[in-house]
Amino acid sequence: YQTTLIFFINILNCIRLDMDKMELSQPETTDNQCQGDQFIVSGGSPVPAICGINSGIHMYIDMGLNNNSPVVLTAVSSGASFARSFSVKVTQIECDSLSKAADGCLQYFTGVNGQMFSFNYNDATGLQLSNTDYTMCVRMERNFCGIQYTACPDATNTPAQSFSVTGGSPTLGSVVGTECSTDWLTIPCATNTNDPTTQSGTPVVCVDRLCGQVFNSATTPNTSPSVPVYSYSKPFNIYVHTDSLEGSSSPAESSNRGFCLNFVQQPCTASTG
Repeated sequence: YQTTLIFFINILNCIRLDMDKMELSQPETTDNQCQGDQFIVSGGSPVPAICGINSGIHMYIDMGLNNNSPVVLTAVSSGASFARSFSVKVTQIECDSLSKAADGCLQYFTGVNGQMFSFNYNDATGLQLSNTDYTMCVRMERNFCGIQYTACPDATNTPAQSFSVTGGSPTLGSVVGTECSTDWLTIPCATNTNDPTTQSGTPVVCVDRLCGQVFNSATTPNTSPSVPVYSYSKPFNIYVHTDSLEGSSSPAESSNRGFCLNFVQQPCTASTG
């Protein structure tokens, strides 16, 4: 069956969706595509279709200047019987509100510290969804000039898969730069030292793309631990890209969980500006 909820926004041009509960069936297990259940947001800025467990996720939907077009929330259910459930809180946001997300941000986090995770992460038990392109943003708080990201603890998998974006068999370490060509996170000028442009390891300068199964802005083997990654580029944004393939890619990828990152903003100093 298919259920469609339509919200007409006559004055305001932005809404926030909070997935208080979002439990749909998992993607198919070859390429991690949402072919059965889907939650689809249309009518505003582009949003990837999602499935699986996404409780606690939020989205900001910018309708632009044409407020006559409704935002449409569509929950599609098909396939095997499953205890599906979803509850979505819709908040209208005024154009000049301080809580309005910056342009282009599907997810928007405030505060000096917090946590962000990919769709269907589900404490490192879900599968990373294919076919996603979106931006996660952190509001830069007053007197803070940088941000530190660390991979969340993972009590489910050994080795930890709280950063598991590409790879599978064999297991990858940290992969950076142009070597990330299928799925990746873009963290502008990321370094593994508290320095705006230089870092320890290879390469010795900051990078933008990170992938693999170890969180590090330098190349390391799969036996290495994840380390804190810093960025002093503003605004504090992470761009997420996943392509359409996992198991069908060459080399094949398998069981990637996505990512969970804790962030802490870094105070301004004379060297960081």
